[in-house]
Amino acid sequence: MITCEVVGDPGAAPVLLCHGLADSRLSAQMFTQVAGALGLRMVAPDRPGTGRTDPRHLTRLVDWVQDAALVLDALGIDAAALIGVSGGGPFAAACAAQLPSRVSRLTLISALGAPGWPTDGMATGERLSLEAARRVPGFGGWFLGRLAVLARTSPELFLRVATSELPGTDRQALEQPAIRDPFLANYLEAFRRGSRGVGQDLRVLTHPWGFELGSIQAPALVCHGDADLTVPVQHARRFAAAIPGAQLQIHPGHGHFSIFDAIRDILAPLAR
Repeated sequence: MITCEVVGDPGAAPVLLCHGLADSRLSAQMFTQVAGALGLRMVAPDRPGTGRTDPRHLTRLVDWVQDAALVLDALGIDAAALIGVSGGGPFAAACAAQLPSRVSRLTLISALGAPGWPTDGMATGERLSLEAARRVPGFGGWFLGRLAVLARTSPELFLRVATSELPGTDRQALEQPAIRDPFLANYLEAFRRGSRGVGQDLRVLTHPWGFELGSIQAPALVCHGDADLTVPVQHARRFAAAIPGAQLQIHPGHGHFSIFDAIRDILAPLAR
């Protein structure tokens, strides 16, 4: 069973949202207001083993495309725009590469780059965590799961730990209830079934993805904040260079979370 969250205008143009790492379908709720205003219908599925979706083994990241196709089929959607946020960016890109007739547009927001891409400019903790995940992804999932226990028992302490290496613009963003509360809820929901789903995401993200970015045919927009220390802005530049015809949109002064202040402008092309 694949569980989805749907927000926005029920009869509007569909947008498939690929949530980030240690995140869940509930991230769609952060888009509720803007989706309604722009006339969009956001559909966000939990990936295997996260949230309420049943576990399923993925050999490579590209294997998840089958799940995306099942979601589109179940909702009677022939083609949709795709949004990939952070660690969800590569999953959205995989769908664009493998389902060209069903992806009308691709938008990547603060997307994590491919294994081997430079990590200069990434916070030390993030960089070390990715390296550890590449070697022992199960441990990475378990460790993030321990943080979920902390988030449940002491959310204020969890937030201090989670934001300790973030730039000031992201810390300020996470002080806003409209961003802080969904961030906490999503993190907890990601581990509803334990840590294996997140561990699997780490494994497939940090190993060869199984598709070529150069094969993407859909119009693509790559958005990133130049103050992002979670995923360095150079990953956005690499995505834009690798995807044919992609547009690059750098948001000055924004980080990994504060970029959501610009979300209406980012999504406006989907409404058109």
